[in-house]
Parts: sequence; structure tokens; C-alpha cells
Amino acid sequence: MSNITLILVQVSLCFGISMAVIALLRRHLIDVLTDTCGTPKRAAFWLMFTQLMLVIAPLLLVIFFTDAKPGINDYPAAAIKDTLFQSLFGIFIAISMVGRVIWKSATAEVLPGAE
Repeated sequence: MSNITLILVQVSLCFGISMAVIALLRRHLIDVLTDTCGTPKRAAFWLMFTQLMLVIAPLLLVIFFTDAKPGINDYPAAAIKDTLFQSLFGIFIAISMVGRVIWKSATAEVLPGAE
């Protein structure tokens, strides 16, 4: 497998995982964001922001840690495994950040003054 092909497979895999997570979260997240933000326009902005972060964070990890040195093509399965790990780790980071903000907002409404 050539370096270009391997990188394209890695980026495609990362993008596919991100899109699957976005598809799972979108419907529920818009309701939570509308409640949290107060208006549908604000919620739409934060939904788009979250979706971008769910694509950019994993993609940055995959691109940053992709090794295009000679000989890496001897083990494409290892590269795919690394891509899966980096993609899921990036999504974990992005979802953790969004979840933390939503959690703080939700608990602030329930327990005023408990920051």
C-alpha cells in the first residue's frame, strides 16, 4: 500500500467515525443545547461548533501521528489500528470537553451558586 493510499484510508476512517458519532449525538444534543442556550439560534451555533470539534480533534491526532516513513507500508494493519485509536481518543477528548461544559451548565441550573 502506498503512503498516499494509506493516509487517505486513515483520514477516511477517521472522518467516517466522526460522522457516525455526530449522527448519534445530533438529535439529542440539539435539545440539550436549546435548553442550555435559551434560543434555537444559539443552540445551532454550538451544535455546529461541537460537530466541527468532533471532526477536527480526531483528524488532528491522525494527521499529526501518521507516519509516512519508508517501511511503514509493511504493516498497514498496525497503521489502521493506530488510526482507530487516535480517532476514538480525539472523539473522547472532544466529547469530554463538551460534556463538561453541559454538565456545569446543567448543575448550575439545578444548584444555583454551586460552581
